[in-house]
Formats: sequence, structure tokens, C-alpha cells
Amino acid sequence: MIKVVIAALVACLCEYFALQEILSTPNWFSVILLHAIASILFTFVSYVLIPKKYKTTLINGTLLLFLLLFSLPVFGILGVVMALTFALCKPLKSDDTEIIEHEIPELPFEVPDISANPTYSIGGVKAILKYASEPNKRLTAVMAARHMRDSQAIPILKLALKDLEDDIRLLAYSTLDAKETKLNEKISVYQHQIANTTKQPELSNLQEQLAHVYWELSYLGLAQGALKTYVLEKAEALSLQSIEYAKKPANYVFLGRVYLALGYYERALDFLVQATELGMARRHVLPYKAEVAFCMNKYDDCKRYLKELPEQPKGSELRQLQEYWNA
Repeated sequence: MIKVVIAALVACLCEYFALQEILSTPNWFSVILLHAIASILFTFVSYVLIPKKYKTTLINGTLLLFLLLFSLPVFGILGVVMALTFALCKPLKSDDTEIIEHEIPELPFEVPDISANPTYSIGGVKAILKYASEPNKRLTAVMAARHMRDSQAIPILKLALKDLEDDIRLLAYSTLDAKETKLNEKISVYQHQIANTTKQPELSNLQEQLAHVYWELSYLGLAQGALKTYVLEKAEALSLQSIEYAKKPANYVFLGRVYLALGYYERALDFLVQATELGMARRHVLPYKAEVAFCMNKYDDCKRYLKELPEQPKGSELRQLQEYWNA
């Protein structure tokens, strides 16, 4: 700021001496020289004072200021400096701008709300697939099944594979294939991690997780026949390896379910009993014990296990079983 003040004072002195020169005996060379020096100094003053947003081009901006100031008479140069600098630093604000508010126009349609619950129930979707005559309705039912849990959606998608329309069958097939591919990718990832892990308990946890993915392939019905037996045997082997390090009660229940699916009922019952001895709550084990007893034709045991089971919520499948066997 001191440089600006000094430059302005020197410029004013130059203009004063130039005016004195004009009023006495004009020496035009001295007058022009003093006026040029004053113009240069005022150009510097103006360039420093104007806002930064106008200082985009140094050479062109300063040259324009110099020519503007040099072309004006002695007192005009002061007016230009003051007017130009003040106008750029304090621009007038337009406060009388009229703002008109418009209401948001309504759209010709509204996007339907997406609910967390599917529009159709499972029974309703199956009924549509079986009895609806319009292909679009059956196609919509298949699309609704894509938003259900895998255990609910896969039986519906398998039913859709029998539809007469190619589009419906292809959509159901692609959905099933995507679910199976996702599980197979999980299997590949876990196999790679197990191959590169030797430390416990990481290895035991990975074996447990891989066993559950194999079980899911069977439980969801994505593996049938010999492939189902293969994935169940893989789940059995991995679970046995896992419990060698970590004897978790849940793993014993899982092995009981695997043996139950494989048809090894004695082993299934043995692991379910061990799960109870290790601390698993009886209410989690009794339904599987009842199923094993039923498969072994021990109906009295089946009835007893279901009777020992705490009363289940109304409408659940276990509640219906309890009511049937205890009737």
C-alpha cells in the first residue's frame, strides 16, 4: 500500500509540473514525458487497486490502462483513476430483481413405491404361474420371485422352467443360473483361501464357511442327484476337518443335518446329541431329532421330541407339526 501512495504522489507531482510547464513556456517534450511518467505510475496504482478477478491478463490490461490514461488531459487522468478503480471495486448491485416462484408441475405419472415385501405371496406367485392364461402375468410373477429369499424363490423359478413361453423359461433359467454362479464363485474363493492358509483358527473358519456354501447348493435345490450327494459329502468332509480344531456346537448340528440329508440317520442322531452335550439349546436340536426319528420310523420318539419343543409361533410350520402330532 505504501508503494501505491508513493506512486500516486509522484504521479500527481509529475502532472503538476507538466501543468506548470504548459502555463509558462511550453516545452512539449517535457510535458509529454512528465505526462507519460504520470500515466505509468497511475497505471500501476490502478492495477494494484482493482479486484483480482479483473487481473486476468497482465500485459493487455496494463497496456489498456496506460493508453487510456495517457490519452486524457491532466485532470482527466485523476478522474479516470478514481472512477475506474471505484467502479470495479464497488460495482452497483441490482436489488430490484424480480423473482417469480413457480409451482413444480406434476408429472404425468408417479414411480410406484418399492416395498421391502414382495407384492405377491409365495402361494400367489405359484398360482399365477400355474393358472394365469396371460404370459405377461406369469412373466411378472417370475420377476417378483427374483426379489424373494433364495429358499422361497428357487422352487418358484423351477416351476417357471416348465412354462410353455420361451421368455418365461429363459428368465427363470437366467435367474437360477445367476444364483448358482454366485455360489460357485464363493466356492472358488474359499478354496483358494484354504489352499493358501495353514494357520488356525483361520483355516478352520474357512473350512466351516466353505462347507456351508456346499450345503446351500443342496438345501436350495440347485444340486440334484449325484451332484447333491457330492456337495453333501464335501460339506461333511470340510465340517469334520473344521471341528478337529474348533468343537462348536453349531457345527455338530450342521453335521447332523448333513447326515440327515445323506440318509445316515444314526450318525445324524449321534451328532445332534453331541451338540446338546456341548451346550446347544435343545429347542434348536429337537426339530432335527424329530425328523431323524420320523425317518427311522420311530414315531413315538418323533412325537416326544415335538412335545418337548417349546410352543412355536402361530402359523409357523413347526407349530402345525406340533399340533398334528400332539392332537
